[in-house]
Amino acid sequence: MDRRVLSIREEELALELFDVGAIKFGKFRLKLHDKNPGAPLSPKYGNLRILRSFPSIMSRTIRVMGDLRIRKNLDFEMVADVPTAGTPFAAIFSDHFWIPMVSPRLDKKQHGSGADIDGVFVVGARVLLIDDLITKAESKLDAIAVLERNGLVVRDVLVILDREQGGREELRRRGYNLHSIFRLSELLDFYLQGGKIDQQKHDEVTEYLRENK
Repeated sequence: MDRRVLSIREEELALELFDVGAIKFGKFRLKLHDKNPGAPLSPKYGNLRILRSFPSIMSRTIRVMGDLRIRKNLDFEMVADVPTAGTPFAAIFSDHFWIPMVSPRLDKKQHGSGADIDGVFVVGARVLLIDDLITKAESKLDAIAVLERNGLVVRDVLVILDREQGGREELRRRGYNLHSIFRLSELLDFYLQGGKIDQQKHDEVTEYLRENK
């Protein structure tokens, strides 16, 4: 597959993600090791939750999300987050572009109204679901289930990083479209070309992705 050429703004964001440690390369234990301690250590780690501590990077991220929205001609009336990693991105996106936001509650309230969506909405409204990244698709599908159960319409999911480990394909199988600012393979090529990683690390992560779909 031919690699997409990153825009200048995307290149700037990719460098910032690397420089603040939101994208790391090394040897890392992941959540999956709790259930499978014998699994190979991951040669890469993405922690985009830390971006909330860097307002300038958050601002650039939202602008790049806006670029992607235009490029893909996304059609929606509201945004929703996948709590809690996607919440700051959806909230700032909502504020920046003046688009209403709702939040699906994945831990249903047992008090008050008992509603499982925070916010005001009209049944039938088209919703863009926003999260930080995707590995598999479980959390996205959980959020979509809540939104659809309440009469909202979801067709598109927007993330910053696609780790390329099956999430895009699972969403497509269920009838949803994934839109990502970056695929991990694109970042690998960009970091290699820029001298951020060497060929050995590039190939190691590529092989890991191939074997852990």
